[in-house]
Amino acid sequence: MSIETSIAGLLFIIPTVILLIVGVVLTARARAEHGRGATFGLVGCVVLLVGAILQAGWQIMMPSIIESSGLAVFSVVYVISGFVFVVVNTLGMGLLIGGVIARRTPPQAQHYPQPPQGWQQPPPPGQWPAR
Repeated sequence: MSIETSIAGLLFIIPTVILLIVGVVLTARARAEHGRGATFGLVGCVVLLVGAILQAGWQIMMPSIIESSGLAVFSVVYVISGFVFVVVNTLGMGLLIGGVIARRTPPQAQHYPQPPQGWQQPPPPGQWPAR
């Protein structure tokens, strides 16, 4: 496997990284309004972003691992890395799904004094406050 092949593999990861960075920014901005759901989405995007960066590093290191250690060692490392990528991607997607179905935190109510409504009728005679 040549360097050109691993770099070509990176071209497929770049759109994913860009999308996840946009997702991190959008969910970070939505945390105040959407609460817990946006927090789950944010963590899910970060986990998937870390996974995509790990996969990009794996794509770059793969040719040197094959050349230096041979196919026997590479096949073991390949299985272990595949398991790690499955766990990271499953966790990230689970957090994103959790963010979608999480109950939104209701917005905090603003407590302003209520202004008097309309014309205030004076109390009837005999119920006036004493001076």
